[in-house]
Amino acid sequence: MFIDGLSSVSNKRNGTVFEYQFFARALTHRLEVFTPLGDHLPQDCIIMNAAGTLYKTQVKGTQSFSNYKYKVDAQSGSSRKQPIDCHKVDILIAYIEPHNIFYVVPCLALNGVAAPCFFPHNEKSKGRFEQYKEDWDQFMT
Repeated sequence: MFIDGLSSVSNKRNGTVFEYQFFARALTHRLEVFTPLGDHLPQDCIIMNAAGTLYKTQVKGTQSFSNYKYKVDAQSGSSRKQPIDCHKVDILIAYIEPHNIFYVVPCLALNGVAAPCFFPHNEKSKGRFEQYKEDWDQFMT
């Protein structure tokens, strides 16, 4: 359910929708979801697995398809965009809304990439991050 419009309010609202989609899916994978009050932290939530291991998680999403790929803005900050700080975030969740697919990407795998690309529509893709498509086992390590 992507909300049309380019205003920051619509973008913020879309981000909230993407986060809640992720929270629901995480719960179906028997993960616990903890969310902070407000949006001033670099993480959108903390995920805890059955063993009690905690993962600081940032959720990003997109509906935009361009040049045969989906690109997710994996930067943090509002005025001065910075690459995600892997000391503050363990896992990036990239939600590709038109395909209802989540990529569970360890932050270190980004290696400074500010806008990772995803190819959920191409089963034969050898894209760098395709190995993380629906890879919920990242929360089990």
